[in-house]
Amino acid sequence: MKKVYSLLLFLIILSFSGQSQITYESRVEFELKNGYYNEKILEFGEKGLIIASKAEELKGKEREWKYEKYDINLKSVRSKSIFLNKKLYSDESYESQLRTHRFFRDKKGNFTIVTVGSENLETNKVKGVLPKKTVVSDMAVVGDFVFLRARIKKEPFLFSVNWKTGDKKLIPVIVEGINMKKTTMRKFQVSEENKEVYIYIQVPTKKRESDLYVIRLNDKGSKQDQFNLTANIDKNIIGITASKVSGDKYVYTGTYSTKSVSTSEGIFFCTAKKGKVENIEFYNFLNLKNFLSFLPEKKQARIKKKQKKKEKKGKELVFNYSIAPHEIIETDDGYLFLGEAFYPTYRTETYTTTEYRNGQAVTVTKTRRVFDGYQYTHATLAKFSKEGKLLWDQNFEMWPSSKPYFIKKFISIAEKSKNSIKLVFSSGSYIHSKSFSLDGQIKNESKSEEIKTGKEGDKTKFTYSNVDFWYDNYFIAFGRQKIKNKGLKGKKKRKVLFLSKIKYD
Repeated sequence: MKKVYSLLLFLIILSFSGQSQITYESRVEFELKNGYYNEKILEFGEKGLIIASKAEELKGKEREWKYEKYDINLKSVRSKSIFLNKKLYSDESYESQLRTHRFFRDKKGNFTIVTVGSENLETNKVKGVLPKKTVVSDMAVVGDFVFLRARIKKEPFLFSVNWKTGDKKLIPVIVEGINMKKTTMRKFQVSEENKEVYIYIQVPTKKRESDLYVIRLNDKGSKQDQFNLTANIDKNIIGITASKVSGDKYVYTGTYSTKSVSTSEGIFFCTAKKGKVENIEFYNFLNLKNFLSFLPEKKQARIKKKQKKKEKKGKELVFNYSIAPHEIIETDDGYLFLGEAFYPTYRTETYTTTEYRNGQAVTVTKTRRVFDGYQYTHATLAKFSKEGKLLWDQNFEMWPSSKPYFIKKFISIAEKSKNSIKLVFSSGSYIHSKSFSLDGQIKNESKSEEIKTGKEGDKTKFTYSNVDFWYDNYFIAFGRQKIKNKGLKGKKKRKVLFLSKIKYD
């Protein structure tokens, strides 16, 4: 189960002896600007995949949203178009194993939830109206219910809608004794397997200090329990994810900081039972074995030198970074943590504006700093004991060609065997794989040939790509390419959306 902006996925562990072989079995490509845009690739295992897109031109007062189904051989088998009021726009969607759900709304709060089945494109629509001044920022689905993360007049809440019947429910998010207008819903997470919803509420206590409350709901939105994960602890939780490991026991992992409420300085591990913290451990990034390995050696040496000076004075050096944590992976004797490190990037943008000086209109050229996406740099794989003690860690470089504007996960996590685990991810125009033994040793690592284009003589000028597990030992690579081919008659250059089916042995 996963969200679209999430590439968390599992594959079958294969033999770890020798180098991995990659075979490109088929490819399809579509010229961009073919009347549709904002394409999204939605995978549904052996049921195939769906390309969702919207039409550039309106049809009267309506806009077409197209869903095209492809089988596992990348052959188009059926298509369905849905026409909605042109004022409706969509920022949120969610994919389960069987369906894709999309939330549409207009500026007045009128909404439509469209659900499309993965096999035959059977469609269901429900409509409603959001409470006034509602701001929606996230969406997830458990069973028959769509959950929307939202705020009304600065107060956080969940809004649930039954995607079959349209029944609606406002779910207040309340921590007793706390002014909720001063809080932040740091994140909310769903577990389709356990039919649960986890809400993380950050409550400021001082200028740079906060507590983190965990609220657990069932799939119908009823509260099961609530507790303060950081009671009497001088740490801010920055990123967090929950995993249910037994009937009433949960593991929480993620990142923390002592002075910041936005960037991290280390990872934490926590176990809780019946809404009470059993133990919690914190580990500075700089105490991980190879966390700085992605940096040039001279910079690593300077940081290590500063760290030793701090230690001599009885202080701790902090290296701020951001981590996107995956859900915990349980082993026979402990737990595996995987997190992907990233930092925000910015660009300088030039624009013109009109100013009035002495009553005269003057055109002025100015510059501004604009957010340009998150650059991912490396990942951390670590193992904890059942008691939360760090046993080992491995860090490795990753440099995706894309810089997403939202936090996502690029790495595919292999289903563990008793002795090993395999990770697969794309970096630039290549697919990388790394396998680790459960005692922390690198067993195998390989890199594919460059992702291919569609025609002989093609030269790729630019590739923006992702690779995702599809089914069995097949992956789907998809993205955009700018291609030049001097040998073709007529048009020599093309910009395409492509899909490549890849067999991984």
